[in-house]
Formats: sequence, structure tokens, C-alpha cells
Amino acid sequence: MQRFLLFALLALTFGVAHASPYPLSTMTCDDIGKFTSEAMQWRTEGKTREEAMAELEKREYKDPVEKVNLDTILRMVYGFYGDNWEVESAGTIMRTDCLAGR
Repeated sequence: MQRFLLFALLALTFGVAHASPYPLSTMTCDDIGKFTSEAMQWRTEGKTREEAMAELEKREYKDPVEKVNLDTILRMVYGFYGDNWEVESAGTIMRTDCLAGR
């Protein structure tokens, strides 16, 4: 019985570790969506990618992974994905992807 419980605990731990999405640190999926909409707004206002990156550099982070995630979002917004997004849809798409673990 103890071996079964140990196996079940290990399987659960392994499953949780590999089922989690990219690390968010203290950010939530709502935070990801909100920032994506904010970045999309910058793009629609004509702010260049370099100006958006400068805005990102001004922010304070609780964990370095947050900057990595926001940098990735900026690359998406100013890349091919952003060509097809609107301000609100961008945030919804990224929030939904985050919640789905992508």
C-alpha cells in the first residue's frame, strides 16, 4: 500500500510539473492579456518596436521571467501575429492561450 501511495504521489508531482505552462512568476494570465492589449495599443498609435522596447525597459519586475514573457509578447505584437490582431482581440487571445497552458 505504501508503494502504491508513493507511486501515485510521484505520478501526480511529475504530471503537475510537466502540465504547467510557461513560467509566469507573479503574473497572471489576466496580466498577460492586459499587457498584450497595451502593447497592441502602442503599435496602433504608431509607436515603433524600439520605442515599445524602451517602455518595457522602464518597468520594474518582481522576477526576471516577467521581462522575458513581456519581451516575447512585444515580439509577437510587432511581428506577424500583430498584423492580424486588434487591441482587444490581442489581449483576449494571449489570455486564452495562457489559460490553456500554451
